[in-house]
Parts: sequence; structure tokens; C-alpha cells
Amino acid sequence: MAQAKHLPKLDRISILAATILLVYILARFIDFPTQEYFIPFPGAYLSFSININTVVAIFVIGLTSSGVDWLLREHPTLGGKNTIQHWLLPTLTAWAIGVALIQQPLGALWWIGFALGSSILILVVIAEYITVDPYDTRRLTAAMALTAVAFALYFILVIIVRARGMRLFLIVPTITVATGLVCLRAMHLRLGGYWAFIPTAVIMLITGQVTAAIFYLPITPSAFALSLVGLAYALTSLAAGILDEKTWQQLIFEPVLMLVTTWGIALLLL
Repeated sequence: MAQAKHLPKLDRISILAATILLVYILARFIDFPTQEYFIPFPGAYLSFSININTVVAIFVIGLTSSGVDWLLREHPTLGGKNTIQHWLLPTLTAWAIGVALIQQPLGALWWIGFALGSSILILVVIAEYITVDPYDTRRLTAAMALTAVAFALYFILVIIVRARGMRLFLIVPTITVATGLVCLRAMHLRLGGYWAFIPTAVIMLITGQVTAAIFYLPITPSAFALSLVGLAYALTSLAAGILDEKTWQQLIFEPVLMLVTTWGIALLLL
């Protein structure tokens, strides 16, 4: 059954994107002293700092989540359904844009990134809006685009935590949680709204173990990230295929292709 193709109101989506990105502009002119904190453990100390980047990240997470909910509430087919699943990727997108903008000095390149980031954020929110209606003929395309964005953001996150030299006991849970969020949303899109919690937990466990295993290898952040992205995507594809009751030929083609491609590129980037 085909239904009308709905799109969010231009004024609302413009306000949401402009408000989020305005936060990143203002953050460059706010002087916020870094606060260092230490948590004692037997035989060790866990140290962490809170700075303007931390404050902005927390603020953007709340702003994006509430803004997407506000936008989706106008969708004609939403009814009283929950919108939590639609918050994740716009929030990750806004966070990733912020990481790139905050680390880049103000200049022509910064403004190019600002314009590009604005466009990507708007497209992600529009795609989430489209996926609300299960009968929208554009839903499959939107779901594929959101899956691609999810794993691209995952790739960026892994590169950042690796490049910053985070210790093993911090990088493993960070990547494991990120893996769970991305894979859970990707399978939710592929399976038409089914929440695959148990397969996601298995993928998190495997990815966490592999992260710990390759952590001390002398490889570049890009190779490290590609190795984990390929693994996470392959396992997600395999789990979704099993739940979708595909044949074994269909099950192994995409995961194997993804592993061979990403790990082959990772070897070239060592």
C-alpha cells in the first residue's frame, strides 16, 4: 500500500540544524577552564577532564535528541509511537561534526566543513523522517543511507579514540558501546523495526575482544578503525541475514566481501 511522501517542514529542520551548529560557533568564543578529576582505584588512578568540548558535546546530545523528537512529532503517520530510535544517528552526526569543527582552526577550511556538516545533518534528519512511514517508497533508500552514515560515524569515532592514545581499559568499553549502538540501529533498519538485542550483545562481545587483541599492534589509527568497522559490519550483516532467514549463499556473500575489502585496505594502510 503506497502512501503520500512526507517530508519535514523546511523552517523546522532549518531551525534545528542552525541551532545545533550555532552552539559550535559560540563554543569558539567561550573561555571555559579545564577541570581535572581523579577517581582512585586499588593500585591506580582514573583521571579525566571536563572542558568546553565536553560541555558542548553533552549540550548537543540533548539539543539534537529533543529537536529530532520535536520534528518527528509532526509526521502524519507517527501517532503516539516512540521516537527514541530516530535520535541516535542525528545525535552521532552532530557530535562528529562538532569534533571536526572544534579541532579545526577558524578559517576557510572551517567554514567549508561547517557548510558540509550542516548539509549532512539535514540529510540525516530528513532520512530519519522518511523511515517513520513503513509504506513510504523511499524508506529503503533512506534506511541504506542511514546505515552508511552510522558506520561512517563509527569509523570516525574509532580513529579519534585511537589517535588520542586512550588506554586499553578506556578504549575497549568506548568502542564496544559505540559498536552496540551502531549495530543495533543498523539491524533495526534492515529488519523493519525489530530490535535484535541478543545478536547485538554477541557482536559487542566479539568486537570488544578483537579491540583488545589488536590494541598493542603498531598500526595506524585508520587501519585500526577499518579493521573494526569491517568486522562490525560483517557481523551485523550476518546476524541480520540469519534473523531474516536468508540462504547460506546470501548469508556469507556480503560479510565476506566486506571483510576482504576493509581488511585488505587496512593492510595497505599499516
